[in-house]
Amino acid sequence: MTLDANDKLLEAILQEYKILAEYERLQSEDIGGVYVTPSYENPFLWFGVIFVRSGVYKDAVFRFTITLPQRFPNDITVPVFTFQSSVFHPNIDPSDGVLNLSDAFPKWQPGDSHIWQMLKFVQFILENLDDHTIQSEYVVNNEAYRLLMENRTEFLMRVVQCVEESQQKLYELPAQPDRFYICFDRFNPDVHGPVLQSIKEKKPTELTTLPSSGLSWVRKGFYQPLSK
Repeated sequence: MTLDANDKLLEAILQEYKILAEYERLQSEDIGGVYVTPSYENPFLWFGVIFVRSGVYKDAVFRFTITLPQRFPNDITVPVFTFQSSVFHPNIDPSDGVLNLSDAFPKWQPGDSHIWQMLKFVQFILENLDDHTIQSEYVVNNEAYRLLMENRTEFLMRVVQCVEESQQKLYELPAQPDRFYICFDRFNPDVHGPVLQSIKEKKPTELTTLPSSGLSWVRKGFYQPLSK
């Protein structure tokens, strides 16, 4: 192997290490209702699901992907955050589901910008719509912006539609399966019932010892994740 090839291999290994470190930092933040995992096939592609717990999008279960730039994290290019289902919001492009992050991340600042901050921003704009001042220059869905400003009733009706659609698509599998894609099973009383009962019977202090990774399902009608 040539010196040049060795240098490229070392560079690739170091970059993957930095990506892994970024993911571990994200996990340490413990962002409630948000689940993210890197693709098994591609470390630059991350899968995610956000369970919206409050605000006008409450009970929505939005799948998304995060696509890292090829030189991440040593690049000012901002990762691409893409929703996998329709989200009626002024900052989300209706044609491809891409969220305009320019408001919070005009450029990526290596060492200071992190994925967990991006997820916090996404969570904020979905759960605190009225507290987020939307600048017109960052609007990519003009219809959503117009209705939000001029006809809130119609805007909320459109939001309800996308919330319901997100719930209906919760159990869908991707067109190109990935081993680490986040999947949910429908609640099965015979399989999940005993585990759910054991969780209910545990004392609050004992719940903190439950593992944070493993199989997950969603109880019908609640759209809240229950993890094993």
